[in-house]
Amino acid sequence: MHTYRYETHLHTAEASACAKTWASAYIRPYLRAGYSGIIVTDHFFSGNTNIPSTLRWKERVRRFASGYDSAKRAGDEEGLAVFFGFEACFGEDEYLVYGLSPEWLVEHPDIMEWDQSLLFEVVDSLGALMIQAHPFRERFYNRAIYLACETVHGVEVVNGANDLVFDQRARLYAQQHGLLMTSGTDMHDVTELGPNSRGMAFDYPLFSIDEFIAAVKEGAHYTLLEDPEHAHPPHPLQPGLAVHYRGRSAHCSHSMR
Repeated sequence: MHTYRYETHLHTAEASACAKTWASAYIRPYLRAGYSGIIVTDHFFSGNTNIPSTLRWKERVRRFASGYDSAKRAGDEEGLAVFFGFEACFGEDEYLVYGLSPEWLVEHPDIMEWDQSLLFEVVDSLGALMIQAHPFRERFYNRAIYLACETVHGVEVVNGANDLVFDQRARLYAQQHGLLMTSGTDMHDVTELGPNSRGMAFDYPLFSIDEFIAAVKEGAHYTLLEDPEHAHPPHPLQPGLAVHYRGRSAHCSHSMR
């Protein structure tokens, strides 16, 4: 059966300070790699953004969305679907948000005052989707791991920039708490696109971000692009960093069993 591959986690040089590739330069390589679409998820203003904070809010959002806009124009010309999302940062933990448009962001400058829980409440109330990105990643700049099982829809259990064991821990955590699971490359540089790039393969083509959200929430009609080893138990089981959780209930236990 034919499947349709979508990149769910991608950064552009227009808006993400860590990205090396301009948005339009992603289109043809992703088509050659067999993808049907990409979701642009640049770092939002509290994360690794290159958008000046001194700009007026509407102009900040316009520049933030310029990577998506450029990719969308090129994608429409070449035949690659391009959808909008963003990656919100709350210190040590980051979240992929799908379903809030640039127009919505323009109307809600107060989003900069929200904590992770309030963002989730709003996202959830609007039928959008919030996924914790690479929750068990350990890097030199991480001091701890923060989890949010009660105030997130799901977890990115396959991340192309992760060590395998980080993904395996994320999968086990998602399974323990009944969370949705996604896969993405965490693309920053198109030269790294290749056979091991990640994402999700759907049974049918997607024509909007709402269709992506509906399929993920249903938990059907797609598979994660991953290696067989991703389904293996993590070793070692426990992370090397201290683990904390966000939310209202101690039921969000981080212990691995």
